[in-house]
Amino acid sequence: MALNDNFHIAYIGVGSNIGKKVDTCRKAIAAVSACENCTLDVQSFFYETEPVGLEDQDWFVNGVIRIRTGLEPKALHKQLQAIEQRLGRRHGGPRFGPRVLDLDILFFDDLIVQTAKLKIPHPRLHERRFVLRPLCDIAPELMHPKVGQTVHWLLSNLKDAKKVTFLE
Repeated sequence: MALNDNFHIAYIGVGSNIGKKVDTCRKAIAAVSACENCTLDVQSFFYETEPVGLEDQDWFVNGVIRIRTGLEPKALHKQLQAIEQRLGRRHGGPRFGPRVLDLDILFFDDLIVQTAKLKIPHPRLHERRFVLRPLCDIAPELMHPKVGQTVHWLLSNLKDAKKVTFLE
């Protein structure tokens, strides 16, 4: 894809805790890369991460990607939801429960978006080791536009004690 000067930088969290978790995450990243007006810039390592919220479930595999996109936030969100569905995600079930795939827009440029269906930056990312650890792989100096701190600072000062283990 040839990008012109009207592209945006988006950071997307990728996670799975059902089935072949790493394979699902890789397929999701490939699907995002294949979206029209999207180009993969960089990808974090994958981590095995302890569940948050609903603890009686399998651990997750999590990672983060940075893309360049000509899409606006709502259009990108719609594309990510379509990829989740295509790869087997079914909505419903308990909040923070098991899922085949989760794709979340973490940051989109330095925008702050607050709608009923879309919140950017992702509302709890600054409290989640499973997001901050892989995000630090690719953008440790990225500034959180609401909190006013870098991703590295947020991870270094995190009180959350959930385990995050390097996979690859």
